[in-house]
Amino acid sequence: MLPTKRELGKRGGRAGSNRTDDTDAVMNPQRYLLAMCEKGRIAFLHPDLGIGGAERLVVDAALSLKKSGYDVCVFTSHHDLQHCFPETANGTLSVVVSGDFIPRSIFGKCNAVCAYLRMIWLGLFVLLFSKFRFDVAFVDQISVVVPLLRLFSRGKIIFYCHFPDQLLSERSSVVKSFYRFPIDQLEDYSTSIAHCILVNSKFTQEVCLKTFKLFERHSCVHVLYPSFNASLLSVEKLSPISETVVPRNRKYYFLSLNRFEPKKNVELAIYAFLNLRETLTEEYRDAVQLVVAGGYDPQLKINLDYFAHLLKLCKRLNLNNFVSFVESPTEELKISLISNCTALLYTPSNEHFGIVPLEAMYCQVPVIACNSGGPMETVLHEKTGYLVPSDPQAFADVMIKFVEDATLKTKFGQAGLEMLSGRVALVTGASRGIGRGVALQLGEAGATVYITSNEFQVLFCCRPVDKSDSSEIADLPTLEKTAEEVNGRGGKAIAVYCDHSKDEEIKALFQRIEEEQNGQLDILVNNAYAGIKAIANCIGKKFWECEPEIWDDINNTGLRNHYICSVYAARLMVPRKSGLIVTISSVGGLRYLFNVPYGVGKAACDRMAVDCAEELKAKNVAYVSIWPGAVQTELILNNLDAVSEMAVGSFDKETVKNIFINGESTEYVGKAVVHLAADKDVIKRTGRVYFTADIGREYGFVDVNNRSINSIRSLKHILSMSNYRKMAWAVPAWIRIPGWLMTAACSKL
Repeated sequence: MLPTKRELGKRGGRAGSNRTDDTDAVMNPQRYLLAMCEKGRIAFLHPDLGIGGAERLVVDAALSLKKSGYDVCVFTSHHDLQHCFPETANGTLSVVVSGDFIPRSIFGKCNAVCAYLRMIWLGLFVLLFSKFRFDVAFVDQISVVVPLLRLFSRGKIIFYCHFPDQLLSERSSVVKSFYRFPIDQLEDYSTSIAHCILVNSKFTQEVCLKTFKLFERHSCVHVLYPSFNASLLSVEKLSPISETVVPRNRKYYFLSLNRFEPKKNVELAIYAFLNLRETLTEEYRDAVQLVVAGGYDPQLKINLDYFAHLLKLCKRLNLNNFVSFVESPTEELKISLISNCTALLYTPSNEHFGIVPLEAMYCQVPVIACNSGGPMETVLHEKTGYLVPSDPQAFADVMIKFVEDATLKTKFGQAGLEMLSGRVALVTGASRGIGRGVALQLGEAGATVYITSNEFQVLFCCRPVDKSDSSEIADLPTLEKTAEEVNGRGGKAIAVYCDHSKDEEIKALFQRIEEEQNGQLDILVNNAYAGIKAIANCIGKKFWECEPEIWDDINNTGLRNHYICSVYAARLMVPRKSGLIVTISSVGGLRYLFNVPYGVGKAACDRMAVDCAEELKAKNVAYVSIWPGAVQTELILNNLDAVSEMAVGSFDKETVKNIFINGESTEYVGKAVVHLAADKDVIKRTGRVYFTADIGREYGFVDVNNRSINSIRSLKHILSMSNYRKMAWAVPAWIRIPGWLMTAACSKL
């Protein structure tokens, strides 16, 4: 987590470990700034406020903070009103320009030195001549100004690193290497002394840690993914596309959207398009178009030269009539181009992050990108797009799929929108087991997932674990590991340690969600449970042979906590008239299993779901109880022999072991939760108890290993666990015992 204000003051950004993992690393820019600022005056220092991903990040962060009531000012060395985002030109943001008199280069050389001088001047202007006294300075791209701000101000300094500048400069000669050496050293030093360092992707983080020697002693390095303003991508802002850009007879067009710079490798899109046309039949060959659009500054020689190069390339390949160019499109035209294209081609290799693929996926447009760099963290291969080698034929091979199958764009587009749907979920008890599986699936579906666990604890089913023995616990999942994997699957994990037996900690958890998510909570999964050890210790004992405290051990967290969490969740969901609460229960609520407190607690969970649903239905908030089957949790798989000792009823030890060997994964439960949450008519299912396998059958999904799970109600499953198991193979899995019959058979009425 981010150090406190006091810790930052003491440390000054110099001391600390090389810890860079942060379970709360994926959030909006506002969050980090608020953690460091009390008075709320925030200065942004950016070298050139033009049109690009870095500029969009600064503008969106500034807008977000201003909307929250903070005093914001953006300082820059260059601001062309004809080549900038509208919010910086129409007065929405306060923009101050200083230092534009310093040249960008000296006879086309010394670009880095000039950029550093311009940034140093900008810093001096902020410190000496500006009336704006900042509490936090957000320095973007060029870190050379950080020492000045640290030395002559009391404010906290955040540096946002898009990529090490020293890796963007070629060392073509010995003279160039000598020229770059002091600049590289200054970049390393000035970056390392910021109070907080933010990077735009895990890819950039890894590169920075390898490049900057002083990073290893900085304890405050975080991945902060750039955001985008969804309101800017509204279909209401679409602008007509000229026929000179996309001729009327072009049924399909692919879009390349990047600045006109060599590092963006736009040639890849052109050659891929050439290969596509050569592959297509005559019917489709003249029905495709490539649109190359992007930021273009006529004052930059690199833009001029590269644009001319691309024009010559198209002429040489006889593609003039099939490739159109759009320089610096307006926001409205950009949205139109993205929204209507067949697919977006994102051609840079080892791109630091890449905001354009996110914008495309939000607009329900599939993305074809290189399988390197930042897009590896945002594009889901074969789900929201394709990640392929940086090769024209590889791009062409997937481009043709969208031409031949018109439904593919819709399929990928819907998946892209779901990934960014903005759902907020809370899964209690998510460090491992069922809770972890649910969190992973919610993350894969794109939700922001709060995951909780008690302070570090390791409990096996039937034997204690020596916490001092690292070999005992090395392979067990932890809350941090779960958060890391949720993030890796495209979700946003926020890990919170919470003792669910303490009311004040539960209350604080929901207060945090309310504050951070503006009162939004869409999904609650009540999974926290602390009774495993108590159950294991009382196996084979009657209730009078166990200490009465076993009731609290099993049901304080397993039942009472579920009710308290439901209360606080309902208080967030009811005003929004939307939400889903899921309680993880068990067939033990229907028939005797393990012991008396367990069965009573599970039966109470089911009754709670039914009664809460009765009161919540009018508010459009659904509440269901889920009964997993035999779940292959980490504790079960590591202790199958011990688990078989829990054989109950007519099941022998070997049968119990086989039940779990052939059981369902923890993520199967997660899939059930995801499909319920995605169901727009889930309110029709409220107040009911479901087996996970029945949910899978109704929604048509299988386990993560592509295996269908038989319901406990399935006659095939029942026979397989009985003395008639040899007959099970001949019975179809869809033949199930009706739920009412199971309930009646166990009823004592």
